[in-house]
Amino acid sequence: MSTEEVLVVSGSNPSTGQAKRPLTVAVTSGKGGVGKSQLIASLAVVLQQEGHKTLLVDCDVGCGNLDVLLGFQPEHDLRAVIRGEMAPADVLSSAAVGDVTLDVLAAPAADRKGSELSPAELLTMVDAVTQVGANYSVVLVDTGAGVSRNPMLFGAAADRILVVTNPEPTALRDAYTAIKVLHEAHRIDRFELVVNETQSASDGKRVYRQLLSVADQFLPVEIGLIGTLPEDDRVVRAVRARQPTTLAYPTASYSHSVRMLARRLMETPVSDRARGQVSFFNQQQPSGSGAA
Repeated sequence: MSTEEVLVVSGSNPSTGQAKRPLTVAVTSGKGGVGKSQLIASLAVVLQQEGHKTLLVDCDVGCGNLDVLLGFQPEHDLRAVIRGEMAPADVLSSAAVGDVTLDVLAAPAADRKGSELSPAELLTMVDAVTQVGANYSVVLVDTGAGVSRNPMLFGAAADRILVVTNPEPTALRDAYTAIKVLHEAHRIDRFELVVNETQSASDGKRVYRQLLSVADQFLPVEIGLIGTLPEDDRVVRAVRARQPTTLAYPTASYSHSVRMLARRLMETPVSDRARGQVSFFNQQQPSGSGAA
């Protein structure tokens, strides 16, 4: 199904009167190298600047790099929580990034078992994010790239899933694969696409329509285009400077597009959608099953 404007942000449930809880946004991609982590760092800066208290969570186990992009060294990471050595609040780091301070839960470092977490360890991380994130307006989750169990579960646990791709055929194929796995393994049926490194807005819409033409044939899901981000050499310069682009180059075309994306996130209500068995702030029965 096509929705070229945003599909689906949170707040109190008007029908139930429940207290407002954080909006959780998972940013994922079918492959690395499409600009996912730079987007989430830049998006966090904009949200914080606009008054939305934001928590950054790096769930890219063994390969987390948000600390590098933000130019700080975390003293602790989520591995200490998984091992039962520290409480979630005690591993929270604060990064002074220009005129804002961002709170970060750093990714667990890989250990001898590698980067794949057990179902129990994944649930521990979801619980840690839930405990710490309750004090924020927005929780941004960098799921890590790929379609293994880790990134797929973290994506399925969020209120909204942003799938980042670029115009390359391989990136588009892998974005489709991520959507397919999230739907088949976790029953997720709504997604929002971000097309990075575009030559124009029409270029981004073309990429979106290509993905949609395949998804509409094989998957009963709804995919919206929430934003296109232009190719901009200042993004590379910002990465080298270890700064989010929206901070290093606030007038860049890329930064303007990220601000538009942030406003869409915060101005559009979250639609009901099928959810996985585990979700932030609303845990159901845990599942030991992983993604394909």
